Amino acid sequence: MRETAERLRATVAELASQLRPFPPFFGMSTLQAVELELPPGSGPQPPPELGCVVVLPDGEISELDLRSIPGPGGPVDIDQVEVFTELDLPPEQYIAYATVAVQLLQAEISLRGG
Repeated sequence: MRETAERLRATVAELASQLRPFPPFFGMSTLQAVELELPPGSGPQPPPELGCVVVLPDGEISELDLRSIPGPGGPVDIDQVEVFTELDLPPEQYIAYATVAVQLLQAEISLRGG
């Protein structure tokens, strides 16, 4: 299973490298990432404490935490900080996320005519 996970890691990185510019996260111009959601009943489910899982432009699968901080204009002005945490998933969970990443990245490449 570990070998399959490693092959998928290389595939995800290769597909991600073909997308320039990388897709924006929910239309945000400052954040490039693709959200990965496991379909219900797809096998190993993530632990409940795991937040938003994304694939980044380098092909890394990470957890994304968007934090709001006070902006320079006072309390009404809010800035956003993105914190990415590299995930150390067991092979079966990595395979599940990587499979979704491959599907989404291939679909985006096809949309762009690649």
